[in-house]
Amino acid sequence: MRVRLALTLALRDQELSVRTAAALALERIEGVSALERLAARAESVDTPEALRAIYAVANIGGEKAFAIILRALHSPHADVRVAAVKLLAPTRDPRAVEHFLQTLDDPSPDVKILILEALGDFREPRLLDALIPQLQQSSGPMREALITALGRLGDTRAIEMLLPFLTDGAPTIRQRVAEALGHLGVRAAEAGESQEISPPR
Repeated sequence: MRVRLALTLALRDQELSVRTAAALALERIEGVSALERLAARAESVDTPEALRAIYAVANIGGEKAFAIILRALHSPHADVRVAAVKLLAPTRDPRAVEHFLQTLDDPSPDVKILILEALGDFREPRLLDALIPQLQQSSGPMREALITALGRLGDTRAIEMLLPFLTDGAPTIRQRVAEALGHLGVRAAEAGESQEISPPR
């Protein structure tokens, strides 16, 4: 491969910056070449091996790596699914939203909670419609995560859905609702939706 040969020769350049750039480029090329092997290892029955592979894939980056991590959301190992959510969430890539919504029925509460936390960072109107039905069906940490996500989404239509939970028996739920209403109240004020933040008469 001519590129690899050229970069190998550049490793002997007299300038440190050129040698460094060549070394990093070669490392990236090797990483992409390794993606296929890592993709297979990410589907391993051995959880630690699958986890090591998924983190290695994330370090390589790129479109193929993104697709491999998306596939890991459907791994039989809960730890691998948790890792996939943790790796995808910071990207805030809109393509992840659909996959997150599809995996909201994950059997692992840890995965569900992480997905809900991640969804709160996306400002997509359709998310409110997807999350509101879950609010009535959930309890405990799941409900807490849902309330937080609804607040962070910033869709002021959630205000009416959240208000009844201010009288919930669990103080943590009431606290999360108060925090969510704070976020939504600020959003309503910024949008000029004074009816949402006006005191009752």
